[in-house]
Amino acid sequence: MNWLSRIIGKQHAAGGSYVPPQQALFIRLDGESLPRAIYEEYGLPGFISQLEVALGDLGEVDGHAVGATDSIIYLCGPDAEAMYYAVERILKTHPLAQDASVTIRKGPPGTARHEIYTLN
Repeated sequence: MNWLSRIIGKQHAAGGSYVPPQQALFIRLDGESLPRAIYEEYGLPGFISQLEVALGDLGEVDGHAVGATDSIIYLCGPDAEAMYYAVERILKTHPLAQDASVTIRKGPPGTARHEIYTLN
């Protein structure tokens, strides 16, 4: 690796320690058009707990926002695609994830994103 790729490829925090690039997943859950029984039976905290277990050490749930029509769960880590594959089964099978979409950001904030719609 040459000196330029070492500078471009790594970000350093104060004190000179290496900070891996922060990639992210944004999971958007439908908050209004699923059958009412699903919202009554399955809660967001349980869903988030399942995501955390599936992520293991690949990343972390960095928070969530609940709006009038949807909820967004934020996951961050060094590899967005690895995080997606770790939680993909949950997104395709959990009742709350019906009609969900996932946006992948493969870089720091401001990086281009692409969206995946889950099918279940």
